[in-house]
Amino acid sequence: MEEKVVLTLSEIEKRLTDISDYDKKKEFLKGIYTDKDYADNKRDIANLLSSLILNKDKKPKYHIAYDSLSEGIEPIYFWILDFMRDSGPSGLGMDVRKVSEDMEASVSSGYFGEIGQRTTLMQQKAMEYLGLINNIIKSLLNLIYDLKEFEIRLDPYNKLKDKSASPEDRDAAKRSLKGIWMDQVDARKGRGSINLLAQDLNFVTIRDAFFHVDKIESIDRLDLNERVKTLLKRKLFEYNKWEEVSEQEIRTRYNVERKYLKSQKGTLKLYASWAKPYLKAANKLKMKEFDKANIVNAFSNMEFEIKLHGKREIKPGSIHESFKEVDLERKYFSVVEVTMHFRSVPSVMSGQGGRHYIHGGRTDLSFRAYGLDDIELSAVESADFDEDLRMIEDYVGGSLDEISNEIAKYSSLDLSPKKEEKVVKKSSSSNMVNPFAGIFTSFNNLFSGPKDFFDFSSSHSKKLDFLYTELASKCQKDAEDKAYLVYNVYKKTHGMANI
Repeated sequence: MEEKVVLTLSEIEKRLTDISDYDKKKEFLKGIYTDKDYADNKRDIANLLSSLILNKDKKPKYHIAYDSLSEGIEPIYFWILDFMRDSGPSGLGMDVRKVSEDMEASVSSGYFGEIGQRTTLMQQKAMEYLGLINNIIKSLLNLIYDLKEFEIRLDPYNKLKDKSASPEDRDAAKRSLKGIWMDQVDARKGRGSINLLAQDLNFVTIRDAFFHVDKIESIDRLDLNERVKTLLKRKLFEYNKWEEVSEQEIRTRYNVERKYLKSQKGTLKLYASWAKPYLKAANKLKMKEFDKANIVNAFSNMEFEIKLHGKREIKPGSIHESFKEVDLERKYFSVVEVTMHFRSVPSVMSGQGGRHYIHGGRTDLSFRAYGLDDIELSAVESADFDEDLRMIEDYVGGSLDEISNEIAKYSSLDLSPKKEEKVVKKSSSSNMVNPFAGIFTSFNNLFSGPKDFFDFSSSHSKKLDFLYTELASKCQKDAEDKAYLVYNVYKKTHGMANI
């Protein structure tokens, strides 16, 4: 069996250039988008798939452009939003979301200065919280490092008390603790330490004897002179006392730092929740360069671009009534995209609520229609998520998720000595789980409607392909009809020539 090859992002892009057919490109990207092996590049693959779908027909299906200095931008936006969202007969009954909102103002305009001041305030407040978050993350990392050190230190103690451990493991644990005591405790006694006694005062056998004997009463049975036995009894007594006290101390410190880790996590979550609104507000106030001639620095004007997506699911019953109860693996949606581009000359109005701006100028409305399945729609919606907002989520949420995994590990970890457990054997029949249980029952219940259409004959896949093709065609036509309705009804209600 050949090993599966996972392509890099550059290899995926190269493969796309080698494929000329649009449908084959789309199916290739959909396949790797849903593949778990490409989870690390899923965001970039979503961008490629979304760009392929939305740029297939760059020219809009319908377009309106007109000048109106007296009419503000807000009535235009909310009329389109309400008409797409409201249920019939006064609307299309679609699920509408705002995809993007970009703006640019000339640097000499009052709007630019006012927005700049607000942006600076949001950024300063966000940076304060980010500084606090950084300090807490450093503290958490130090705590996690300490807890890992405690795990290593507690492991020999646990093995000594684990009745299921082998004699070799328990002996190795005992020798490990004795080595720690000699290096960290006994070494501070200078010439009275075991190492220096063996090295400088010719007590050569005391070090080996210390590692060999575990009980004080066993020392008298060793073939050693009395001076060595006396020193060995004193050293072993000190070690046994240290072993008992040090274990209690390490376990206490471990539990205290583990609880402190939880409290620090709560503080981090609190600061992260406070920082996110300021980061998002600063991002929303950020201006984008449209790279067009509409903005002149000496003028007091600005430019907006708002994009809306309206979607509605198209079910198999819309093709034929006999398919009403059919439940397919894929879902299909008709999607209408409305892009509103405004070139505005803002004017200041003062009232009881404070200063605000009235926008009037040129309006460009573009209407596009798409028929998408649930995979394509997921890629489009994922790609539409603003990159700066992704950065905010990655910065505030990503580090928190990683630390949360470590905290969850130490919250559930039990480093107490293992107790002997009785193993109860169950009959093999009770442990075996049939991996195919319920599969055929599910398939029988799945297609309770037109069973003559969905059978398991050789033509079954062809019938499914037919239904999927019809649904895709129906979605595209439904989206085009709805795009035309928004376009035509808008013109009628605004006194424009219409069909």
